[in-house]
Amino acid sequence: MKNIVDRLNKEELQYSEDQRPLYHKNCAEILLLSANEKYSLGLDDRFIKAVCPFGGGLQSEKTCGALLGALAAIGIMYAEDKPSTNDKMKEISKQLVEEFENEFGNIDCLYIKEHHRSETEGCNPVKIRTAEVLETVIKEQS
Repeated sequence: MKNIVDRLNKEELQYSEDQRPLYHKNCAEILLLSANEKYSLGLDDRFIKAVCPFGGGLQSEKTCGALLGALAAIGIMYAEDKPSTNDKMKEISKQLVEEFENEFGNIDCLYIKEHHRSETEGCNPVKIRTAEVLETVIKEQS
């Protein structure tokens, strides 16, 4: 999944610098797109648009968009049709949040940007590491 995230992060680089903001994908979008490709989730653009507001920590530097995009993937993969208690989805979600917080020291975008954002790559390393954490959690649950 790391390679998918890396490729998606670099897609905007094919455009001129003034055009890049038009093609930028935020943390949540990258994580959900990567999971979609890795796990063949069959998501269309509407799913990606649905997580767009999650980027930038809910556009407010709150909960990290990468974590939220990864959680959206877990919901798609593990939430059951109703009626259900969704025990497995809840267990996997909780594990992902715990592992993410262990990795980054916090779940808030502001904190993560201050401590883990790269001067040259922005939050791309955070997205890559989040994808690795997500993949590990999914493997452990399978």
